[in-house]
Amino acid sequence: MSNYFNFAAHSAESIRNSFRQLEQRKIPNAQALKKWILDWSELSSVLAEDSARRYVAMTCDTKDKAAAEAYEFFVSNIDPVISEETEKLQKKLITHKNLSDLESEYGNWFRAVQTNLELFKEKNIPLETQINLEIQKYQKITGAMSVRYKGETKTMQQMSPYLQSPNREERKEAWHLLTERRLQDCDALDAAFDKLFSLRMQIAKNAGYKNYLNYIFKAKYRFDYTPQDCKKFHESIEKIILPLQKEILNQRAKKMGLSKLCPWDLGCDPLGRPALKPFKTGAELLSKCGNLFSRLNPQWKKWYAILEKENLIDADSRLGKAPGGYQITFDKSRVPFIFMNAAGTNQDVYTLLHECGHAFHQFAMAEQKLFAFREVPSEFAEVASMSLELLGAADLQDFYKAEDFSRSRLEALQDIISLFPWVAIIDAFQHELYTRPNHTAKDRKEIWLSLQERFDTGIDWSGLKKARSYLWQKQLHLFEVPFYYVEYGIAQLGALQIYANAKKNKNSAVQNLIKAERLGSSKTLPELFNTAGIKFDFSPKTIEPLALMILDEINLLSSPHARVLYSKSVRRTHRRE
Repeated sequence: MSNYFNFAAHSAESIRNSFRQLEQRKIPNAQALKKWILDWSELSSVLAEDSARRYVAMTCDTKDKAAAEAYEFFVSNIDPVISEETEKLQKKLITHKNLSDLESEYGNWFRAVQTNLELFKEKNIPLETQINLEIQKYQKITGAMSVRYKGETKTMQQMSPYLQSPNREERKEAWHLLTERRLQDCDALDAAFDKLFSLRMQIAKNAGYKNYLNYIFKAKYRFDYTPQDCKKFHESIEKIILPLQKEILNQRAKKMGLSKLCPWDLGCDPLGRPALKPFKTGAELLSKCGNLFSRLNPQWKKWYAILEKENLIDADSRLGKAPGGYQITFDKSRVPFIFMNAAGTNQDVYTLLHECGHAFHQFAMAEQKLFAFREVPSEFAEVASMSLELLGAADLQDFYKAEDFSRSRLEALQDIISLFPWVAIIDAFQHELYTRPNHTAKDRKEIWLSLQERFDTGIDWSGLKKARSYLWQKQLHLFEVPFYYVEYGIAQLGALQIYANAKKNKNSAVQNLIKAERLGSSKTLPELFNTAGIKFDFSPKTIEPLALMILDEINLLSSPHARVLYSKSVRRTHRRE
């Protein structure tokens, strides 16, 4: 197959020629069709890795002009060729006389290909290119954010420890400094969102859809649930989870001796203890996580060793590095890469666990020959990452002694509860925005504030309306990957089920998870969940018992006084529902 991949990375024409060789090949029977599919898959893998490596270089150093230009070239010159030529190959595939002979093996992919053809419009290719370039501009805005604090220039991520300070005035000062820095770019970020929104709405219109909401559900292959299901999920979170979060925050306020919590009171220890310091350097974080995986599972130990040996984790935060964290795959090499911004916080440990969950998932399905089957539905991809957070959080002995371990564990469990309302807000926000094609920045602010009120937890935002109005701008998903957020809520329910199974039999639960991960996207979402030993369901009958399981664990880690009051109040609320 090597003749298909003898192209220069800087030559769009040589890439087009590789596609044309596939397009012009004669495919007389089912066996030849399968060979053709796998050759196409290999070409896709090579191109995906080239793109991924350029993206990694660009995000690792947003000030590197050469890296930025290399990524921009791929987005502007190579991606359009891939989109155009892929559409031709998809047509050749779907119309082939022997397609049905491979239905049992590739049927799930064929359904996606058919969807792609239905949505494909050539005039959308330059719009997709423009979106990628606009996202890069957005990343430059956020990547350039830094503050001067105590005589030093610090990234936004490096300020995290100050938000965890036991000194309330220091937390307040750090919070205001960060918020004011973000607000300096609020108009620029609004403009960036407007541009991306306009482009996405045009893409939907070109594909024959009235709004982007219905288009993106189709484009994301959401065959197993609907926008209405998402709205019901929001309602369930509001009724079942929100009361739990309010109780958690009420207990926090009592412990801190406050009548109301302010935004800068959410990241610190409520008893005034110093912020947890699980590690000092990225190297120490990686070493300690290696010990953890050695205990959790022998397969995870082997995969993690590869990540370390091949330098496939960029952990430390630094100036010029893009914010956030992600896992991306080098598809030809069949290895994952992890990007994060560690600053020595407790959350950094969970971020690495999360991204390792994605990385291990990639290792698990590396033997899937079809490129498309290594692109996993987010709803299950996040099960892999969130399950590792839950399982890893129960074994942090390298990071903490007993008391600090309990603190870390309690924070993680409380974060799970707080995640659900935030998922509902972010998802509902997008449902509203993308069904209002002519909304303005002012409308967007009002929509956001109305959702903040709907899912209000009692935090005191007095005098901070502007900061609250632009809180949505912190969520990079809204800019980079619209509608990629409800998956976190759906997947968290799956991960909680994995965790519940592990409490009964850890080895069985982990093996079932890995078994499902090896399937990639060769099966439907319900089938993947079922293979992992869990249910693809986000109705109240699934949500409530899992929420109460977390509540029971929180109570075990809380003081007796807080535990009794908390338990009675929440369970009484649930009986009323």
